[in-house]
Amino acid sequence: MKIAFAGDSITASGNWAAEIDFAEVENFAVSGDSTDAQLAMIPKITEFKPDVVSVLIGTNDFGNTLLNREGVDVGARVLAIVDEFKKQLPEAKILLHTILPRGIEDSGVDLRNRVIEANNYIKLNKPSNIEFIDLWSHFVASDGASLADQFVMADEPILKLHINESGYREWITVLLPKLQRMVNAK
Repeated sequence: MKIAFAGDSITASGNWAAEIDFAEVENFAVSGDSTDAQLAMIPKITEFKPDVVSVLIGTNDFGNTLLNREGVDVGARVLAIVDEFKKQLPEAKILLHTILPRGIEDSGVDLRNRVIEANNYIKLNKPSNIEFIDLWSHFVASDGASLADQFVMADEPILKLHINESGYREWITVLLPKLQRMVNAK
């Protein structure tokens, strides 16, 4: 059984192979990747021939000044990635995560509502034949928009983009039962 992780720096920083002892794990995530880069990475991931693909992508489409995309656009791009995985890996199970909450850019720009819009679009339009984890609900602060302080990297008190060890522990706690069920159903 093979599990591929696809995404940006948030996924890239996870030590998934150490946590998942019931499958062969490969992390294809790349720091800074946008949805465009993720689409381009799909052929490389398909060469691995995964049985399960875990996808968390989208936050860099907002924070990248060259892209600066709106929420609905990013949500549609995330679902296009899911569709492409389904086309290229028709037998694989796809596990899609919502985009994590974030803080305010160092410049003062607030992109949080765009992330909410993207996640709402994803939830309303996701295919019924995939697995889904709403990470947002596990990681959002009481303000309803930011990454909760207990999951924030110490050097990102305003940006609140990357998760710390507590964040990865929370994610794996939510992720493992779903992955085990998907692998057992294969």
